[in-house]
Amino acid sequence: MLKDHKTQIAVGILVLILTFLLALQFKSVTFNAQTNQSTNLRVDNLTAELTRERETNADLQKQIEAYKNDIAQYRKDAEQTSGYSTFLSEQLKRAELMAGFVDVKGPGITVTLNDMDSQKAQNSVLTTGEALIHDEDLRRVINELCAAGAEAVCVNDSRIIGTSAIRCVGPTILVNDKKMAPPYVIKAIGDTNQLAAAMNLKGGVIDNLKVWGFSVHIAKSPELVIPKYDGAIHFSNATAVETEEEKGGTDR
Repeated sequence: MLKDHKTQIAVGILVLILTFLLALQFKSVTFNAQTNQSTNLRVDNLTAELTRERETNADLQKQIEAYKNDIAQYRKDAEQTSGYSTFLSEQLKRAELMAGFVDVKGPGITVTLNDMDSQKAQNSVLTTGEALIHDEDLRRVINELCAAGAEAVCVNDSRIIGTSAIRCVGPTILVNDKKMAPPYVIKAIGDTNQLAAAMNLKGGVIDNLKVWGFSVHIAKSPELVIPKYDGAIHFSNATAVETEEEKGGTDR
């Protein structure tokens, strides 16, 4: 009986942690525009910074894998105990789904963006740098998809969640600190007609890219598979605020 009680408490804590992450779901994501100051940094400084980030991410990845193993074990224990623990297990699964920690599938669209081909670039009034897809272009497309009801989004199979960053470092685009190269394949799960309509708006982000001569392809799909977020999430400053009910429960 004591073991069941401990299991219920452990699963309940995990549910609360993952539910807190729902505040970070990408539907309300607005990526802050990055400045171009990074392009003025010395290459050796950028290389050193990237190396440090990779080492930090590697350590955090080990931590999150350990947490995932704990969650799997708690879920297994919970499903073998009381009905209340089963309820908590279902809540945990839902929290993982909404936080982007599981693979998902469903109908949606694929938007493929590519740099302007060399011939068009030569005939264009754009500079060499302007003839490339930039981080700002990816953010605008993703924001439009989210506004149109996208339930899950990824770029080149890298899942977008609330803490995802899309930024340029020199000529390279980083998504979740992963180096990306064109073509940029953006997948979004949701109502296919609604998502496609948002992408084909006259004067919208896609329309503007086409006007400038960029390669853009949009395709509907009855089923897309979007992988789970495989990075690490680390909170060092943000903590959950206790409700009055929780405070009252602490006093008892």
